[in-house]
Amino acid sequence: MSNFDRFLKVYDEIQQFVLSFMETKYQMDVNRRQYIKDMLDNTCLGGKYNRGICVVDVAESVAADQHVDAATLERILHDACVCGWAIELLQAHFLVEDDIMDGSKVRRGKPCWYLYPGVTAQVAINDGLILLSLATQIVCHLLAGRPFMTEVLRVLHEVDMTTDIGQFYDVTSMVDSSKLNAHTPLSKTTDYSEYTVFNYKRIVKYKTAYYTYWLPLVMGLLVSNSYQKVDAVKLEHLAMAMGEYFQVQDDVMDCFTPPEKLGKVGTDIQDAKCSWLAVKFLEVASEEQKRVFKENYGQHDEKKIATVKRLFEETKLLSLFQTYEKGVAVEMDKLIKDIAKGNAAFGRSVQILWNRTYKRVK
Repeated sequence: MSNFDRFLKVYDEIQQFVLSFMETKYQMDVNRRQYIKDMLDNTCLGGKYNRGICVVDVAESVAADQHVDAATLERILHDACVCGWAIELLQAHFLVEDDIMDGSKVRRGKPCWYLYPGVTAQVAINDGLILLSLATQIVCHLLAGRPFMTEVLRVLHEVDMTTDIGQFYDVTSMVDSSKLNAHTPLSKTTDYSEYTVFNYKRIVKYKTAYYTYWLPLVMGLLVSNSYQKVDAVKLEHLAMAMGEYFQVQDDVMDCFTPPEKLGKVGTDIQDAKCSWLAVKFLEVASEEQKRVFKENYGQHDEKKIATVKRLFEETKLLSLFQTYEKGVAVEMDKLIKDIAKGNAAFGRSVQILWNRTYKRVK
């Protein structure tokens, strides 16, 4: 059985647990249990499952290198799937809330959850909180008694907090820091002076890199009892580098990939996001190009959005991205080889993860 098939099979077990848990613990009626089932299916399924399957790939590679017996390997892989689904539930929580914050319309080729006629934003916000709580509950119940359970919960909640702070940086990035005040009306920046490489990297590190790369890699090591066998500093450095590249890819695709191929409609330009494209544009653009940018960025008018995209094309940002991508590939090759010196099996699983990430198209 492939890890992909194994992972989806465990979803059925998790869903059955959740629905039973809702009935026995919270006296939930059959209609609301059906709603919860639909909510899980629509918010957790349909993605690439890269985060979740990464846990399984790491655990399998490292455990196989330890020559464990078949029964032990099966248990390790099952536990890895549970941890992977905890991350996917965490991801679903982030996406439900993020789509509401950004006013997004499409997610994974379907309407965003809050736009379903029987959901609404009000209910969806609570649904997102339920998804977050369920990430904890499946670990507590399905991994009860495991020696690593407490540590899995600790890193899960640590990364939840980390990502929340990253999201805070993201949703306030278009406001001048000196004007960020809960007691005065929110006003977007007019000079974009804080759209810097430092601020961009800070957003990416905390919003994306930890939960997309560091958390799955660490969980895979935890369930295979191998965390102490990997250099934690090198692991974090590698995860941050891969996570930054992943977010830069997202920023480029948000602007240049057609919605039907991307599975969602990009909103970074109209939301005035501190994206890689915006930061790089402000580094290389002429004063006249910057003036036009400031007149058009962060507005929902289609002509203004098109103007910003034209500016990005004029300054050859796609070419700059390709140069950046080549540099990242060289760096990742060195980092993976270095970490493989200490643990070859873990290095192989990281290589698999990098192969999924490099030059992805969605």
